[in-house]
Amino acid sequence: MKFLASFLCMLLSTALVAMAQAPVQVVPLNLKLKKVSWAEITTPKFQTDIPDKRSDKLKWIEIEVEFDIDKIPDGQVIDELTFKYTVLLNGKLYTGDVTHVNISKGNNRYSVMYMSPRSIERATLGKPFTAGMLDNIWVVVEHQGQKLGQEQIKKVIIPNMPQTTGMLVPKSETPFQVLWWDRYESVKPTLGR
Repeated sequence: MKFLASFLCMLLSTALVAMAQAPVQVVPLNLKLKKVSWAEITTPKFQTDIPDKRSDKLKWIEIEVEFDIDKIPDGQVIDELTFKYTVLLNGKLYTGDVTHVNISKGNNRYSVMYMSPRSIERATLGKPFTAGMLDNIWVVVEHQGQKLGQEQIKKVIIPNMPQTTGMLVPKSETPFQVLWWDRYESVKPTLGR
């Protein structure tokens, strides 16, 4: 009898834990994409006790997406959201994505992606970058392959043309990785990158 009671208690507690850890159902209504913006920023300078090997005046393109998460139960989090960035620069498309994890309900959430000085140089064919070269930026947000939303700077569709990957990188692959941890959502670690 004690065994049966113990077994039933264990079974009930396991079921309760499983229900408490059930993932939040994510639908497009949970996400509100507010704004896509970009800026040209300089490589950060850090103080060290080693010789300075910093290149002068190298600029990065920083692309930031502001979004809100709503209509999920208090105390619950969205397991992950993938932000797929597409940039039309100098007549060519460049893509990159970042997956954020454990996103809680709230306003003024941010995702960010970068293009390095060398990638900009390659994209502009060695010419100095100007704002007019950046034609548009699109960001598509997905949860487990389901599209939840899209935002862009100009309201046009992504052109059907070849895309180049590897030139847009998440913050974790830049010298900005140690900055602004409290502004951006946590990123899922990537393997083999």
